[in-house]
Amino acid sequence: MSEHARKDTTFCILVTSSPESENSRTLVKISEAAMQLGHHVQIFLMCDGVYHLHSQDLSPLISKGAEVILCAHNALERGLERKSEVLFGSQYDLAVMVAQSDGFLALT
Repeated sequence: MSEHARKDTTFCILVTSSPESENSRTLVKISEAAMQLGHHVQIFLMCDGVYHLHSQDLSPLISKGAEVILCAHNALERGLERKSEVLFGSQYDLAVMVAQSDGFLALT
């Protein structure tokens, strides 16, 4: 795969499980590996996955270039406050991410 093709590849990862789940480690490892290869990573948090908003694992991914969007409805239901580097979005945002991505992974 050419260098140009790698940088244009976008992976979308849906996370619905809480930070205590083994899926958290999987999210971090897959995201880091993809970004090291030059891929763009988008993460959508919903259901109990919105608790990742305050997880220690999320900030390093954001600082390395991962784009994080969460379901505002789920976050507000759980009383979570906004974080400036995370977009509070909707299911529409997830649909757009999936439609425009080159690969999709659901960690549920």
